[in-house]
Amino acid sequence: MTSVHDVTPDQLRGLEAAGEAALNAALGRLSAREREAYWASVRRAYNAPYNDAVKKPRAGNAAARA
Repeated sequence: MTSVHDVTPDQLRGLEAAGEAALNAALGRLSAREREAYWASVRRAYNAPYNDAVKKPRAGNAAARA
């Protein structure tokens, strides 16, 4: 198996370009709205913390109890 340490910078750029081309080809069948939804989910997944965040109490719940 080839590791990232076995790949030259030129080869890595070629692999990056091939990966981007394959991704663009796969996403090309989607509408603009579907592509935006895909990228929004990717951004959400990569920006999500690894552990569940502590949920903040809703402001509406405190006002309803008062």
